[in-house]
Amino acid sequence: MTAFANWLARLLMPLGVVVLPVAALAQSFEAPPSFNAAHIRGIAPTGENYTVRSPVPSDGLMRLYDIETPYGGVAAQGDAVAQMRINELRALALLEKVSSSNTFAKSLANAGLNPLKYTGRLITNPIGTIKGTLSGIGGMFDRIGSGLHNAGKTQDSALGSLLGVTSERRNLAATYGVDPYTDFPPLDAKLKQLSEAAALGGLAVTGALIAVPGAAGIVATNLSTANRLNDISIQDLARQYTAAQILDLNRKKLTEMGVPQELTESLLANRNYTPIDMAAMVAAIDAMKTVRGRAVFFDAAAAADERSNAYFMRRQAELLAVEYKRHRGYEHIATLGGLPFLVAKDGRFVTVAPIDALSWTQQSAARFEAFTKARSQLVAKSTGEIRITGEATALAKRKLKALGWTVVERQPG
Repeated sequence: MTAFANWLARLLMPLGVVVLPVAALAQSFEAPPSFNAAHIRGIAPTGENYTVRSPVPSDGLMRLYDIETPYGGVAAQGDAVAQMRINELRALALLEKVSSSNTFAKSLANAGLNPLKYTGRLITNPIGTIKGTLSGIGGMFDRIGSGLHNAGKTQDSALGSLLGVTSERRNLAATYGVDPYTDFPPLDAKLKQLSEAAALGGLAVTGALIAVPGAAGIVATNLSTANRLNDISIQDLARQYTAAQILDLNRKKLTEMGVPQELTESLLANRNYTPIDMAAMVAAIDAMKTVRGRAVFFDAAAAADERSNAYFMRRQAELLAVEYKRHRGYEHIATLGGLPFLVAKDGRFVTVAPIDALSWTQQSAARFEAFTKARSQLVAKSTGEIRITGEATALAKRKLKALGWTVVERQPG
């Protein structure tokens, strides 16, 4: 069982779903399918520095990717995480070209740095660097205040912020469409090296990094979202705001939505979310202005105990916001077995989730029977919709229809 499946199973434990229900034991099940990587929508199976191994297995809910790279194998649970990693690998390929280019080497030399000896270390010329980066005293006070208020919760280094490294990193990452707080070690190391070179080398090196042929060709991005946090786009947050400042904006919005303070602080302290993930998730739920009980979503989100689970919750928030904009007849949010659902005026329970490959395994049957039991306890004789970004097998759709669920496939978002 995958980490995601284990996490979802733990969410179901309060409902008593520890073993399979009797009804499920009497059912017929199927083996989860495998897929040709070249035929999966939204997945480019090969790139300059990666190959998606094929066939791609699934576990009843998600496709389980194994991506071969020069940096080692990369596992990705689900299409959304695989797409995120592929975007990061594409950006990394471009950054590798930059760091080995003549333009970059010349910029380092012009800035007084030796390209052959430069190792990406933070402090090589601290006095000159501090003089060149301390500007905008009001902004600096804001950053320091936020940093103190969020002690222990932010990934920004206090020293790095003062030396201008994190601002260069944010600008560089946003230019290439990746999260500046990425948890992908090769990209993290390359962003660190190049942003420190830019901070130490000033505008000459920064210009060499930003004006890179091919950077504008990155269409897919890990930052884009239609939602805005405090009327600020996610791209602008990634580029212009420190992690501590983003956390403060998240805290403000969560408070406005009526999320209890203890839950707010627990959520913000969850390091499985990057500050950008958190901002995208909070902005998406905040966009559903007329929906009551939005704190319920964050109660589920706070339980994410691995990176892939946190990214699942971020993507679900974004998908729910898209559904809300398309159909405004939703009144409140409820959780069934730990999974958030929108509840419509007519009593229907609707969720939209980044589920890639829904099949009728023993585990998925147990989960959906738990959802059905919880739904019936809240509203007798109720029905619901399971909207997924991927596809479902014919057996899964038949079994779910018998339980009062309609499956809608290939949802946009």
